[in-house]
Amino acid sequence: MRFSLLFALLLILPLAHSLDCVENATLLIFSEQGTLIVAVIILTILIIIGSYLVGIVIRNPVFTVFAKDELYHFAFSLAILFGFSVILYFACASVNMFYTTTLENIGAGSDVCFTSSSNMTKVSLCYLGDAKRDAQRMSESYVEGYISKLMASTWTTTIAIPLMNSYTMAGASWRRVDSTQFDSVLNMFIFPALISLSMQELFIGFISENIIAWLLPIALLLRIFIPTRQMGNMLIALAIGLYIVIPFIYTFNYAMYGIVTKEDCLAYGGMINDAVFGNCLDSDNFWNVARLMPQAFFLPNLAIALLITFLAGVNKALRVIG
Repeated sequence: MRFSLLFALLLILPLAHSLDCVENATLLIFSEQGTLIVAVIILTILIIIGSYLVGIVIRNPVFTVFAKDELYHFAFSLAILFGFSVILYFACASVNMFYTTTLENIGAGSDVCFTSSSNMTKVSLCYLGDAKRDAQRMSESYVEGYISKLMASTWTTTIAIPLMNSYTMAGASWRRVDSTQFDSVLNMFIFPALISLSMQELFIGFISENIIAWLLPIALLLRIFIPTRQMGNMLIALAIGLYIVIPFIYTFNYAMYGIVTKEDCLAYGGMINDAVFGNCLDSDNFWNVARLMPQAFFLPNLAIALLITFLAGVNKALRVIG
C-alpha cells in the first residue's frame, strides 16, 4: 500500500509543474523519444506476459519468477520515468531556497543572472557568460598592451656627425620587459582560462536537454534485460547527475565569481597595484585575472569529483532498490 501511494504521487506531481524553473522532464522525454519509449514499454510487457504464460503452461517456476522480477523492475522503471520531473521539482526548490537563504545574505541573491523564471542551467550559463566576457575583454586588452609596449620598445634616437660617425640610442628598450610581462600573463593564464570557460559553456549548454532526451530512454531500455540492468542504473544516475548536480555546482561556483569584486581587491591593494597591470580600480588588473583561475581550472575538477561521488551513491541505491 505504501509503495502504491508513492507510485501514484510520482505520477501526479509531474503534471502539477507548479514552478516556472522546472522543465517537465516526462513530457520532454515523450516529445523527443516517444516512439522509443512506447516501444520499450510494449516490449517489456510482452516479455513479462510471455514469460508468465510459458511458466504456467510448462509449470516451470523459473519463468514465473522471472516474470514477477521483470514486473517489479518494470514498475520501478516507470516510476523513474514519470518521477523524473519530481526530482527536478525538488532540485529546483532546493536551489531557490539556497539562493534566498544564503546567497542573498552575502550579496549574490540580487544578481541579474538569478530570477524566479530561470532554471539552474540558465543561471549557470549566465554566470559562465559573464566570466567568459571578462576573459575575452582582458585578452584583447593584454594583446593590445603587449603589442603597444613591444612597438614602443623599438624607439631609437640617432645622432649623425658629418664626416665622422653616427650614434644610435635605444631610448625605450626597457618597455620590452613590460611587453614580456603582458605576453606571459596572456599565454599562461588568460588564454587557457578563456578556452576552459568556452568549453564549459558548450558542455553545460549541451547537457541542458540532450541528456534527458537521449540518455534516459537508453537507460530505461537497458534496464529491461538482466545483463545490462546495472548499466541502465549507471546511465540513470549519470542523467540525473549531469542535469541536476553539475548545473547546481556551477550555479554555486560562479555566484562566488560575482561576489569577489574590486572592494575585496582594495583590501590587498598593496600587493595588487602595479605600474604595468594597473590598480584595483582598473577593469583589467591582475586581480581580475586571478578571479578567473578557480573558475577555469579548480572548480571544474571539483565538479567532476562531486559528480563521480554522486554517481557511485545513486548507482548503489538503484542497485539495492531495483
